Amino acid sequence: MRSTTSFVLALGAAFAATLAALPQAADAETFVLRIGAGHPSKPVPYVRKMEHYFVPTVTERVAAETSHKVRFIQAYAGTVAKVHETLEAVEKGLLDIGGYCVCFEGAKLMPMNLDYFMPFTTPDVRVQVEVKRRIMAEHPELYGMLEEKYKQKLLAISGWDNYGLGTKFKWDKVSELKGRKLLGAGPNLPWIERFGAIPVTSSLPAAYNALETGVASGVILFPGAYFGFKFHEPAPNWKITNFGAMAQTVLTMNLNTRNKLPAEIVKIIDEEGLMYERVATEDAYESEAIGFKNLRDAGIPVTELPVDQQRAWAEALSDWPNERANDMIRDYGIDGVTIMAKYIKYMEEAGHKHPYMYEFKRM
Repeated sequence: MRSTTSFVLALGAAFAATLAALPQAADAETFVLRIGAGHPSKPVPYVRKMEHYFVPTVTERVAAETSHKVRFIQAYAGTVAKVHETLEAVEKGLLDIGGYCVCFEGAKLMPMNLDYFMPFTTPDVRVQVEVKRRIMAEHPELYGMLEEKYKQKLLAISGWDNYGLGTKFKWDKVSELKGRKLLGAGPNLPWIERFGAIPVTSSLPAAYNALETGVASGVILFPGAYFGFKFHEPAPNWKITNFGAMAQTVLTMNLNTRNKLPAEIVKIIDEEGLMYERVATEDAYESEAIGFKNLRDAGIPVTELPVDQQRAWAEALSDWPNERANDMIRDYGIDGVTIMAKYIKYMEEAGHKHPYMYEFKRM
């Protein structure tokens, strides 16, 4: 009996030693990550690709390439944080990963809005992201505050397709917009104000009601979302103004969450963040043509603002980009004059011709 007992004990000890030698199996864990955005998924490319690319791809790769699993709790359309609250939600850990437009953080992330400060830029969001990435690589101070102040890591940037103007009325010349109330969001409000229209602050979720009730008679937006949110119903005219595409949407991750995850999972998240940047940007680019087609199919007139009128509008904004460049210097200690002059140069190198060339100098 004693020999049998000794054998069983020895076998048990050997089995325990074997388990100890397999840390991946013993330490396997499921990590729950909360991901969200203020905008809804279906009509908005950067959110659509969060739901249909980033989440499933990270989930599949973690399961296939590590001993762990991740499970995402998805919270879009403002169910955890509205469009102007997502930065703070990621900072506080209410969301582990958040997608949002930096346009709604005009004070906290003002330097990252630099492309908004130079309208009539490229209509191609792929070029916009490429140029902005080039600027950010040379000037990481543009987004350094995300980690330094707001406890989150930048995973990706993407953007909006070419901004235009949808209205309740027909128009052909910039002068016809003077005195009209037009909806905008944050940094594009000066596009409206500087030539004599009346800016009204709004967001995508609130704009339909504002147009329907007559709070405003038009909205600066991009054609994909204009149709997706059905704004063409109360405002059945679309003008291609070529304000340009904007690299404004970001995907960020809470630093405390990153520090608690195994390195192999963080590696996958970072890799798929960069892939998400590519697919979300391509989706945004495709959204413009799809938006035009949908509007035309719905019987909405789609017309283009002549170049001379684009130039007149841009010239009315001539002082504003330099003012913003100097605000970066004064308020953030960032050389906005150098950065924004580079932006214009790099955009021209990428093939874009501005209808009006903004100039930058220290004030």
